[in-house]
Amino acid sequence: MNNVVGKMLIVMQLVFSVLFMCFAGAVYTFQGQWRTKALDLQLVVDDQSKQIDDGKATRDREVMDITAKYEKANTNWETVRAELQNAEAQAATDQALLAAASLERDKALADSEVASAEAAARVVEANTLNKEVRSQQLRISALVADIQSVENDLLDKTGKLASAVEIEEQHLSELGRMKDLLRLNDIDPGQLVVGPVPGQVEKVDGKVRGTRRNKARTAELVEITIGSDDSVYVNQQLTVFRKDKYICTVRIVEVFPDVAICLVIEKTRQGIIQEGDNVTTKL
Repeated sequence: MNNVVGKMLIVMQLVFSVLFMCFAGAVYTFQGQWRTKALDLQLVVDDQSKQIDDGKATRDREVMDITAKYEKANTNWETVRAELQNAEAQAATDQALLAAASLERDKALADSEVASAEAAARVVEANTLNKEVRSQQLRISALVADIQSVENDLLDKTGKLASAVEIEEQHLSELGRMKDLLRLNDIDPGQLVVGPVPGQVEKVDGKVRGTRRNKARTAELVEITIGSDDSVYVNQQLTVFRKDKYICTVRIVEVFPDVAICLVIEKTRQGIIQEGDNVTTKL
């Protein structure tokens, strides 16, 4: 009996040991799964918390953006409202200006009609004046042609006169030589002085205004800037020079109040006369 009870206790002990081992294994297994699930749940919770925080941050940013946009929109609305008010005021001003401009336009149209009528009358008057001007121009052209012809004749006669004066000088030189011969032979030639005796020559300076040939192209005439107002006279000889260079000697053949025409004495020429050269009665 005791052996049976002992065996039964041993068997029960063995069964309980197996049951305890199974229970311990189940507990261990359940404990491991619970920890894993707890960690997974913690990760899920952390992820949800992060998403919530991110959502809050995003919401805060959106709220701030919306607030800023609202404030900006409100500011823009105020600006637009002010601009609208200014535009309305400007429109009212422009309307007044337009009305004034319309009045000015009507007045200008009326004035333009009057001006058009006056312009038509002026056109008729201008056409008449143009015809008269053309007639005067034709007359002036004819007078210029006559003046040119007279000037050419004057130049030709001036050249001839200069040639005659040069021949006369040659004759006078020859006459002087003959008189000297008479005096050497103790004969009084009784020289006769004709005209006033020129006084002492004063120094007068001028400039060459231009040069030209006579019509026969036989002599060169020089126009100078001194005349009878400067006490120069016909047949007076002047010296032409440029800086320190002697050019030639000229003889006055025609005198006016402020200009004179001179003939170049070719035998004295040492250069070409140019406009602007200096002229003097004596060096």
